[in-house]
Amino acid sequence: MSRLPTSRPALYFSIVGVVLLSSILYLTFFVFIYSDAEGNSTFSFGSPLNFCSSNDNQQAVAKLSSTTTTTVTITARPTVRPTEAATPKLVEIAENPEPAYCNYCTSTDEVCKRYGSFNLARSRAYEGPNTRLKRVIRKLQSGKKIKIGIIGGSVSKGHGLRDHRLNWSYLYAEYIRETFAKSTSADAANIEVELINGSVGATISQYMETCFREHMPEDVDLVIIELAINDQRLEYLAKGYENLIRAIFALPNHPAIINVQVLALMFPTITMGGDLHTAVAQYYDTPIISLRNVILPHILRSTQLNSSDNSLEEYWFNVDANGVDLRHISFHGHRMIGDLLKSFTSRVACEGWREEQSQQIGSNGKTSDVVGGRDWAPYDDDRLEGLTLSLPNPNEGEAVSEYIPRLSLFQKFDHSTVLQPAIPFCRTTTTLTGTGQLSSPYAHQLEPLAPPLSTEGPDAFAMWNHPQNPGKVWLTGRKPGVKVAFKVQTSALGRIRVTYLRSGSYGLGSAWCWVDDNRNKGKRLDAYWEYKDIHVANSHVITEDATPGDHILHCEIMKETKDPGGGTEFRIVAVDAL
Repeated sequence: MSRLPTSRPALYFSIVGVVLLSSILYLTFFVFIYSDAEGNSTFSFGSPLNFCSSNDNQQAVAKLSSTTTTTVTITARPTVRPTEAATPKLVEIAENPEPAYCNYCTSTDEVCKRYGSFNLARSRAYEGPNTRLKRVIRKLQSGKKIKIGIIGGSVSKGHGLRDHRLNWSYLYAEYIRETFAKSTSADAANIEVELINGSVGATISQYMETCFREHMPEDVDLVIIELAINDQRLEYLAKGYENLIRAIFALPNHPAIINVQVLALMFPTITMGGDLHTAVAQYYDTPIISLRNVILPHILRSTQLNSSDNSLEEYWFNVDANGVDLRHISFHGHRMIGDLLKSFTSRVACEGWREEQSQQIGSNGKTSDVVGGRDWAPYDDDRLEGLTLSLPNPNEGEAVSEYIPRLSLFQKFDHSTVLQPAIPFCRTTTTLTGTGQLSSPYAHQLEPLAPPLSTEGPDAFAMWNHPQNPGKVWLTGRKPGVKVAFKVQTSALGRIRVTYLRSGSYGLGSAWCWVDDNRNKGKRLDAYWEYKDIHVANSHVITEDATPGDHILHCEIMKETKDPGGGTEFRIVAVDAL
C-alpha cells in the first residue's frame, strides 16, 4: 500500500497546530466555567460621583418622600458592571423550584452586580451555620410576627442622616418583610416586622451588657449588634461584649444575633474593639458582617496612588461644616451595610430552604444529594473491632446547634464550671429626651434617692442635656462635696457599677463612689482622660461581692481632679448591677 508523501516540516507544523488549537479550546472552556461558577469577582469603586450618579443624602430623602409604598428603593449605577452570566444552580434536591432569594451572584442578583462576589465574600468576616437565624426566618415564613432589635452607637442611631428611612437598619427590615413575608404568605400585608432601634450615641459594650433591656423589648427574635468602633481594643470591653451576647441568648425567644462592624478612621489606630469582638463572636457562633473589610482596602490603595485623594472618604463618610467626619459613615455607607446584610441573609435563607427540602425528601424514602449534618460521623476505620469509636462523640443525637458555652472565653478550662445567667438591673439617662420624658417604653428612669442621702438645692445632681444635642442627657453635678445616692438590686454576681461620661476636653472631674456604709472600700472615678477626641460612657465596678438583694450606691464629687483646667463637673449615665 502506498502512502502519501509528507515532508518533516509539514508534519511538525501540523502537530504544533493541533496542540495550539487544543490549548485554545481548553482555555476557552476553562475560562467560561470559571466565570460562570464564580459570578462577579471584581468591583470598582471608581469615582464616587460616577458610582452613585450624585445620589446624595438630600436626593435620596426626596425620592423616599415621593414614594407611595413602604418599600425603600434606591438605585445605583456602578462604574464597571460585572458579567451577568447566570451561575448554574447547585444540584437540585427537590422538585420544588428554588425561591427567588436563592440567586446569589446570578443574573438576577442586583447586590452582587453592584459589589461583586469578591467584596461580598470579604464582608462575611464570620458566617457559621446560622441555626438561630434560620429559625427566625422560618417563624416569619409561617406567618408570625418577628421583632428586630438594634444595639449600637451613634452610627446605627443615624447620626448625620436626614431621614430614618436611610438608616441601614430600616433598609434591612424592609428587605426582611418584602423578601420573606410577602413571598411566602398569602396574608403578608398583615405580617408585621417590627424594628426597634435601641442604639445610643457614645456608648460601649460595658454599658449595653446590663442596660440593653432599657432600649428594646425582651421578646425580640433577632438582635443586630454594632459596637465595634465605640469599643477600644481592651480586654475588659471584650468581656462586656461577651456578657452582652450571653444575656441576649437568655431572653425568652432565644434570639439570633448578627454582628455588624462599621468603619471609623479618626482614632489613634485603625484596629478597634471589633477586632477583639471577632474572637468572641466566633466562640458563640454569631455571624459578623464587616463594612471595613470591604471599603478600607480601596481607601488605602487610592491614597497610596494619590496621597491627596480624599474622594472615597468624602463618599463613605459624613461631610459637614468641619470637613469629613471620619467617625460616622454617610448614607452611602448605610446603604452598603443594608446590602451586605441582605446578601448574607439571602444566602442563609437559601441554605435553610435546601436543608428543609432535603429532610422532606428523606422522610419520603428518597435519596437526597445533600449530605452532612450537625454532628460528625466516624470513618469505618475509626471503629475498633466494630464497637468502640476512636473518635468519640458523646453529643451524638443531642441538640448542639444552638449550644451556649458553659464557660466564658476568658475563663480557664475545667470539667465542672457552668455559668448561670444573671438578671441585669439598670437605671439610665440614655432613655430620656431633652424634655425629661422617657423615649423608650421599656425603660426605668434613673432617680436619685431623697435627701439626706442625696444633696438637695440648686447644687444637687440634676438632669442636664447638651444644648447642641438635646438627645444626650446626663445626671450632672458640678461642685465638690455634692452627693447623690441610688437604690440598686443585685442578683447572682453581686456586681455594682456606675457608668459615667469620660472626655479630655469637657472639663470633667472625679467622684468617690461606695456601696451601703462601706465608704472606705469605695472607688475613685476619674471622668477626665487624655483622649481629646473620644467622649464616651465608661463603666466602673464599685464592688463585686455584694450579697443578692437591695443596696444603696453613693457617689460624691471630689475636690481633687485630673482635669488640667481644674474642672469638677461629673456626668452620670447609668447605675447597674448583676
